[in-house]
Amino acid sequence: MARTGLYLLGLLSITQALPASYQSAVVKRGVEELLPEYDFIVVGGGTAGLTVADRLSEDPKKTVLVIEYGRVAVDDSFMPPFNTPAAEFLYNLTSVPQPNANNRVFPVPNGAVVGGGAAVNGQIFFRGSKEDHDNWSLLGNPGWDWDSVFPYYKKSHSFNPPPRHIQDEYGMTFDLSAYGNSTPIYMSMPGYQYPGQKYEWKAWSERDGIVVQKEHGNGKAYGMIWIPSSYDPSRAYNRSFGGLGHYQYVQPRPNYHLLPLHRGLKINFEKQGLTQKAVSVQVKPRFGGGATFDIKAKREIILSASATRTPVILQLSGVGPKKVVEEAGIESLIDLPGVGWNLQDHSHTVSLYNFTKDVWPTPTTIHTNATFRAEALAEYNANNTGPFTSPTISGGLLLPARSFTGSHFASLGLQLGLQAGHKYHLPDDLDPTLVAGYILQHKILLKSFLSDKSALFEHPFQGSPRGTSILLKPFSRGSVNINPKDPFGDPIFDYRLLSNPIDLEIHVRMQQYIRNHFATSQTLSALGPVELVPGKDRAIDAEVKKWLVDEENLNASNGHSCGTASMMPRLLGGVVDPDLKVYGTSHLSIADTSIIPLLVGAHTMSTAYMIGERAADLIKSRHEEMSAS
Repeated sequence: MARTGLYLLGLLSITQALPASYQSAVVKRGVEELLPEYDFIVVGGGTAGLTVADRLSEDPKKTVLVIEYGRVAVDDSFMPPFNTPAAEFLYNLTSVPQPNANNRVFPVPNGAVVGGGAAVNGQIFFRGSKEDHDNWSLLGNPGWDWDSVFPYYKKSHSFNPPPRHIQDEYGMTFDLSAYGNSTPIYMSMPGYQYPGQKYEWKAWSERDGIVVQKEHGNGKAYGMIWIPSSYDPSRAYNRSFGGLGHYQYVQPRPNYHLLPLHRGLKINFEKQGLTQKAVSVQVKPRFGGGATFDIKAKREIILSASATRTPVILQLSGVGPKKVVEEAGIESLIDLPGVGWNLQDHSHTVSLYNFTKDVWPTPTTIHTNATFRAEALAEYNANNTGPFTSPTISGGLLLPARSFTGSHFASLGLQLGLQAGHKYHLPDDLDPTLVAGYILQHKILLKSFLSDKSALFEHPFQGSPRGTSILLKPFSRGSVNINPKDPFGDPIFDYRLLSNPIDLEIHVRMQQYIRNHFATSQTLSALGPVELVPGKDRAIDAEVKKWLVDEENLNASNGHSCGTASMMPRLLGGVVDPDLKVYGTSHLSIADTSIIPLLVGAHTMSTAYMIGERAADLIKSRHEEMSAS
C-alpha cells in the first residue's frame, strides 16, 4: 500500500510544527520516505531513547529510526522567560482512585514530545548515591553497580560551573572530576541566586547530623548539596534536552530518521525455537485516522516509551502477565508477570511559611512586581544574566533516615523488620515471583534505611519559605496494565499510594522535621518565619496525617515513575536481564526508566541519560559480536 496518501495530513502537521532549525532534518525523513527496513528501531524519542538513537547512528552504516508520539518542540517554548512547556507536551493520563489517599485520582506526568521528560520537567539534574546503584547490583544485575555506571553518567552530559562571583558570594562548590564535557546535554550551576538562599544554606548547615558535601556527583548524594540544572549558558540559559543534544545538534545524519506524531502500538514476533524474535513494530499516526502499518527491524527493536507506556506496548504485544493479556483478548506469547508491576515514584508534599522580614528580591518577586520583572527581562535580553537565569532549585537536603527521624528511628526500623508478618502489604493474588522480588527489595531498602550514606528524604530549596518534602525510597509498589475493555486506550495506572503504611509514617517525620527547622533555626529567625500550612493547630502526628491524607496535601508523583519492566532475574519478577534484553525474546531490549528496579535517591533525568548511554554500548557490543561471528 502506498504510504504517501495515508499520511499526507500527518506529514503536513509535522512540517507546520517544526522550528526552522529542524526542517531539513525531519521533513526529508517524512513518513513517505521511510525505509522498508531499519537496522534499529527505537520506540519512544524521549530522554533515554534519543540517547540510544544518537549513539547507534554514529555508525553511518547502521540505519536508525525513532518513533515518537509527540511532536518536535518549538524552541521558544523552552527559553526563558517562558520556559514552562505547554500542556500539549504531556500525556493526559490519570491514575485510578487511591483508597489510602482519600480515593483521590492523581495525574500521571509523562512527556509527549521529542525529547521526552527532559523537555518538560523542572530541570533538576543530579544523580543518586553510590549505595543506590550498588543496590541494583544486589538485585542480580552485574555491571550496574556504581563503579560500572559512573563513567556513563560522566559521558551523558557537559558540565558548566557557576560564575566565579556566584562561587565566592554563596560558597558554591563542585568537583570537575565528577562530570563530563563531551556530550551536548548541558548540566549547569546557576548564574543567579536569590539572596534568601544564603540564609537557607547557612541555617541547614548549622543543624546537627547534616553533612555538607563539596560534591554529590561522585557517589555522595546524601547530606546537603548544590544541585545543577539542565541549562545551556551558551544559548541564553535555554533548556538543554535530548531533542536538541541528541537529535538536532548531531544532524545531518542521513541514517538517523525521526518519525514524530506516531505511536508505536505493539511489537510483532516470529517464533524461533523457545523464544520470540522481534521483527517489526506496528505503528499508527497520532492524527488523521490513518491506518496502521509495520516497520521492520533487521537487528534490534529498543523500547524506550517510558515507565508508563513501555509495559503497555509489551502487553499489547502478548508479553506480560498471562491473565492480564488474555483478558484483553490478546494471545499470550510470553507469560512475564513483572511487566507492569513494581511501579515506584517520589510522592511529595509542601508546607508553606511566611518570612515577615524577608530579604528582597525573592523567587516570587518576578511574578508579583512588574517593575522588577521588566528590569530583569531587560537584563536578560541584553546580557543573558539576572533573575531569568535562575533555576527552579539550586540547593537541597538529601537526608538518610537517621538524620530526620530522631527518636522515631528505632521504632520505624522495627516496623519495617516486622512487615513480613503482614505479607509486606502486597496484593493477595500477586505472582510468587513478584513476591520473591519484593522481599529482596524490602531487605535492601531496610539496609538503606539504616545506612548513613543513602538518602530517604529530599528537601529542595531556592531562597523561599517552602517546606517541600519528597520521599526518595518508597516501600509501596504500584502497577500499570492495559484495560481489558479497551486495550489500546488509556492504561489502568495504579500508584497504590501509601499501600505500605510505613510511607505515611515517613512523610509525617519529614514534615515534622521541616516544621521544627523553620520554628527553631537561629539563622531563619532573622527573617521572621510564620507557619501558614499545615498551621500550628496541627501540631501532633495524627493531625499531620489528617492534613496529608484527608485534606489532600500529599501528591503521588514527582514525574519519576519507574520499575514497570524491571531489570532483575526472571525468578524475582524481572522483565529484562542486565544486558536489557527482554526475557523470552530475541532482538528486543528496553532502555528507559521502566528498567530501574529500585528508585534512586535523586530526580531521574540524569539516570535516564545514563541508562541510554549504557544501553547503546550494550547494543553495539552484541551486534559487533554477531557481525564478527
